[in-house]
Amino acid sequence: MPRAKDLKEAYNNFYVEPLKEDQEIADFYVERPGSVSPMLDLRDRIQLASRREKYLFLGFRGSGKSTELYRLEAALDKSRFLVVNYSIRDDLNLSDFDFRDFFVSMALKVYDIAMVEGIALRHDIEKDFLDFTKRITSITEEEIASKSSAGLSLSKIIISKVSREATTRQCLRMELDQKISDLIQRLNWLILNIEEKSGKELVILVDDLDKLTRGQQSEEFFYKNYQLLLEPSCFVVYTFPIPLAFHPQYENVRHAFDGDVFLLQMPVRKRNGEPHTEGRQFYSDVISRRIELNLLDENVLEQAIMFTGKLSELVEVMKEASLNAFRKGQTRISNNDVASALEKLRKTYDRTLTEAHKKKLLEINICKEAREEGPDSVLTRELLFSLTAVEYEDEEGRWCEIDPMLLPLVDKWSHSP
Repeated sequence: MPRAKDLKEAYNNFYVEPLKEDQEIADFYVERPGSVSPMLDLRDRIQLASRREKYLFLGFRGSGKSTELYRLEAALDKSRFLVVNYSIRDDLNLSDFDFRDFFVSMALKVYDIAMVEGIALRHDIEKDFLDFTKRITSITEEEIASKSSAGLSLSKIIISKVSREATTRQCLRMELDQKISDLIQRLNWLILNIEEKSGKELVILVDDLDKLTRGQQSEEFFYKNYQLLLEPSCFVVYTFPIPLAFHPQYENVRHAFDGDVFLLQMPVRKRNGEPHTEGRQFYSDVISRRIELNLLDENVLEQAIMFTGKLSELVEVMKEASLNAFRKGQTRISNNDVASALEKLRKTYDRTLTEAHKKKLLEINICKEAREEGPDSVLTRELLFSLTAVEYEDEEGRWCEIDPMLLPLVDKWSHSP
């Protein structure tokens, strides 16, 4: 996938999706500046640990966590590790998410890797696991036969049923209400049997847990049930909703895990407002990997970088700008094309923010801080979750500011009644 040489290629190169394939990463990936990247941190921890450790991987939506997890999978020694890398968003209903559904999906993913790798499980362990799973989901042999004829594996049949059918989820949760330890025990029997037969250590990478749709939903999963997340007898990396790191209970949870690794957005300016040279260069490299720079008018790239300050948002703005330019019959992206793309996103944000949100954003814009307790803490976490407030880290420490895209609205909000 070479650099785009025209606007059609530019539009298609600016896709806001994780880089998964080796060639995508080779063509488009840009290493973050700094001594140790989050991916290398996780790789080194896993390769050095003598215990089966559990880690939290934190980062705001769109910061590149999924890409880093794919890089981690590729970086781990394949002669020593067997990796299960999956997204809960692909398998579960995130609007009706429950920890019991989650552990069923994890167990089935582990079972799947044994099937894919051709690992012959002990007959009694496999039969017991499948019988238990069928029982708690109330799936019939007729359903299995029907779906199997369409080429679906048993695990995909069960996960699909749990994801689509509210009655199945209710049944499963009732069954596991007093039996969650039975499920985790069977999961661990699978893990131990797979490791014994393969001679490799199992590593589970769970993506998109940070996308749980409601604050209460994610708090319940991590803060009420975090002890269960420590139970699988293998390495596990859990993506974690970074707004929850601003919750007073986070310190209690963090110490239960073996490490918490942060992937923060690169800043475009320092806390004092001065330009952040490394951050701007990082974003410039991201764009120059995807498009020939002669397709951009003067200052277009600088304008896009200055008013985004978030990886996925920058790519989204450049995609929209390339579309604007193509529609007008241009051969290059102009400053007006970028300005229109920025304004379109800005209006979307402005429409969804309440007066209380705007007032809090103005406070953050002044104090550069979003860690707090008290009546405004929920409001602050909503702003962080929606990415209208963004946390950064540089040589001066960690700090927060309003999304750079919203800076043109600060004066309007300041003078509103």
